[in-house]
Amino acid sequence: MFQQFFLNPNASVLENVVLPLKIAGVGARERKARGIAVLAQLELDDKARNKAIDLSGGQKQRVVIARALVNNPKVIFADEPTGNLDSATGRLVEDMLFTLNKEHGITLVIVTHDTELAARCDRQMFIRDGREVRSLDNQGAAA
Repeated sequence: MFQQFFLNPNASVLENVVLPLKIAGVGARERKARGIAVLAQLELDDKARNKAIDLSGGQKQRVVIARALVNNPKVIFADEPTGNLDSATGRLVEDMLFTLNKEHGITLVIVTHDTELAARCDRQMFIRDGREVRSLDNQGAAA
């Protein structure tokens, strides 16, 4: 998941979300069902037919998150996943990501400047000038 959305602006929200499934050769019926399900998790199922260009910044961010989740990945790399979201929606996205981690074993690699989000992670690494300067486990002890 990137800070930039990289959505096809003239495609529907659903078409943008299911693109990885289409590339993977998943059938149309299953693509639609999985796409709608992940959009519902992010409270966007009512926008499935809208063009991506018509969405707000926060809605686009959630579409990108849905696209990242639709293919049931083992690892999610997330660059500022809540950066364009209001605090309530950001919390929804955080909760969803951490639930996927805890319940499905999906590894999260999150890059963020949000100290509250970082504090929810099992491990924090602090990078300065391209080098790790400090590392903490989820209890705050040096790792």
